[in-house]
Amino acid sequence: MADEKRQLRFQLISMVSHELKAPLGAILGYLGVLKDRSVAEKPAVYDDIIERSLIRLHGMRKLIKDLLDLTSIESGQKKREMVPLDVLEIARQAVETVRPEAAEHKIVLDLHGTSPVGMTADRDEMEIILNNLLTNAIKYNREGGRVEIAIESKDGNVMVRVADTGIGMTPEETGRLFTEFVRIRNEKTRNILGSGLGLSIVKKIALLYGGDISVSSQPDVGSTFTVLLPQSHQTDAA
Repeated sequence: MADEKRQLRFQLISMVSHELKAPLGAILGYLGVLKDRSVAEKPAVYDDIIERSLIRLHGMRKLIKDLLDLTSIESGQKKREMVPLDVLEIARQAVETVRPEAAEHKIVLDLHGTSPVGMTADRDEMEIILNNLLTNAIKYNREGGRVEIAIESKDGNVMVRVADTGIGMTPEETGRLFTEFVRIRNEKTRNILGSGLGLSIVKKIALLYGGDISVSSQPDVGSTFTVLLPQSHQTDAA
């Protein structure tokens, strides 16, 4: 057991080091270019370097946040505050959070539902689920695409469904999608930054509630992620 934990820790450190090394190297390279004062006289080049640096910094920040979320969930140290929530309202706020990113790529966000959808849950965990699903739906979408979000009650469960018109996946790719640090790597995704943690975190949270997440996908058509969570969840809020 100790050897297994040691091996998992080694794999985690190795993966995190790899995910941070590339963007750090790129940022250092960009800063080296900016040291050339003549670049300041070329606004287009200067702005491009700043934009590329910011993209990589945001990616690193997302990786750190995902790692903190993962550690919090797996350690059980976070105090969970289970309270009555309206999941539709949380979804509305999540949509507004990612709307600027969607607008950059002319992606339409369409949230379905008007009536409150209640459940007993930890607000932070619901926000993590929705933010990860929406961020992925935008990140792997096509320019001018669409994201449909549906929140509804179904057979004593809350159903969260996020569908995109993006690059889609093969059955083999979806089969390993919820494994930590696993990212779908192919010609279409090679320039998309990500930690490979977001969906595994969503699944871990869903399982905490006695729920689960599923995906249906078709290459070049899009993907639909569905999370089912019991509306009444009994837990000690430790």
